[in-house]
Amino acid sequence: MRKPTDQRRFLRLAGLAPLAAALLGAAGCATHSAKACKAINALRAGDTVTALAWTDTLKQSRCDQQLGHIECGRVKMLAGDFAGSREAFAAAIDHMIEQTENGPVVKFGSVAATAVAATIADDTVRPYEPAPYELIQALHYQTLNYLFAGDREGAGVEARRTVFAQDQIAERYAREVQKAQEEAETAQTKAMGAVTNRLASMDAVLERTRSSYENGLAWYFCGLMFEAQGDAANASLAYRKAWELAPQNPTVKRDFFRLLQTQDAPLFETLTAQHGVNRQELKRAPTEVVVLYEEGLISRRQTVKIPIPIGLTLVAVDFPYYSDPVHMPVPLEITCEDAPLGATAPAVYLQSLAYRDLRDKIPGVVVRNVTRAATRVAAQQIANHSGNNAVKLGVMLASAASSIASTSDTRAWYLIPMATHLYRGGIEPGRHTLRFRNTATGALLEVPVTVAQGETRLIWLTDTGGFRCAANAPLGGAGEPPAYQRLLSQP
Repeated sequence: MRKPTDQRRFLRLAGLAPLAAALLGAAGCATHSAKACKAINALRAGDTVTALAWTDTLKQSRCDQQLGHIECGRVKMLAGDFAGSREAFAAAIDHMIEQTENGPVVKFGSVAATAVAATIADDTVRPYEPAPYELIQALHYQTLNYLFAGDREGAGVEARRTVFAQDQIAERYAREVQKAQEEAETAQTKAMGAVTNRLASMDAVLERTRSSYENGLAWYFCGLMFEAQGDAANASLAYRKAWELAPQNPTVKRDFFRLLQTQDAPLFETLTAQHGVNRQELKRAPTEVVVLYEEGLISRRQTVKIPIPIGLTLVAVDFPYYSDPVHMPVPLEITCEDAPLGATAPAVYLQSLAYRDLRDKIPGVVVRNVTRAATRVAAQQIANHSGNNAVKLGVMLASAASSIASTSDTRAWYLIPMATHLYRGGIEPGRHTLRFRNTATGALLEVPVTVAQGETRLIWLTDTGGFRCAANAPLGGAGEPPAYQRLLSQP
């Protein structure tokens, strides 16, 4: 006959069976990377319908609504539906930038373990909050959406929101990351060491960026918009930020020094001497094109089991990580009627931003995973010492269900590029066919474009590794209305 204490324990554990079944159903959230793969392959094959159906599934999920909005915005943008893309991005942006009595405030998910460290449910059932670098990318795309809809004024508003968001994130987010790191290293020294050592393979990618949210291309594009509006002071500040983040990009460097010359002559003299700047190269052409080239699709998060110490026991726990090596960008050589114009150069490595964002979040992931694992270990130890087989079996079943359901969170924005390149240069007015040659494969992309006298025209070019498209729009001056086209690669 069971003792009263054992009976109470058994009755409590009897309710774990349906809970275990529910947890096993929830475990499907953890296969996000695998499910995304089907949509990515469809997109690369030109099937935007299947890709959009995947984003609709995400939007209908309680946990993945915001991720669904930004993925949907990206697919519609690639398909040339700039109005639909703008609507989708607005849903995510408005969720993250809250209007208060004191002005707008950027909201972002905690990087620490302050969100309830549940003992059973894992991170995959937490509502997805776009990372800071994803918010900045969404704002950048929203600026492009307005331009390709022919609304330069609206694009200017989005550019200013991008500046505001980057400034506010830099002020608050960096402090949260540092605090979470310090707290995790204090509370879970051994576990943090084990995880950090296992994820050391990501270090080479991390070296390309100093933070997870500073986007040099987004800063440059804001400067471009400000300059087109005649706001040289703010354009100079934005170009400076871009130059600090992407000092090797010749377009960024040239525009930073060109504007600095008019805004801060003493600093200009100092920096030109330090960096060997040729002043003759700082002059703008009267008619020009700006090329944004998006290369590939970003790395997907994977899952790895890492043994972490729980008391005197080593427990294998799932953690998210990236396995892709450093992406080596391939520039495009640009010609116009067979006359060379120049070549694109990377302005932002989104792969590095994604890797660093994961590294920022690892302290919170470690604390939550250790808490869950320790709870399961403690429950099993208590059951083992109870001397009651029913209690042992109940706890074992609950722990098994919890272990299966507790899979690492691999959710992230997967339809953005590995890197974005930049080029700016002069061109003769008129109708042209610009040719972009991949310097690694020799493949050609051809983009027809008409540039008016005195115009600065934007050309946006995307190659996902199968699906290719282009759009162009006037940034400054009078010119043809925006145009969009899908591209075929020429051998």
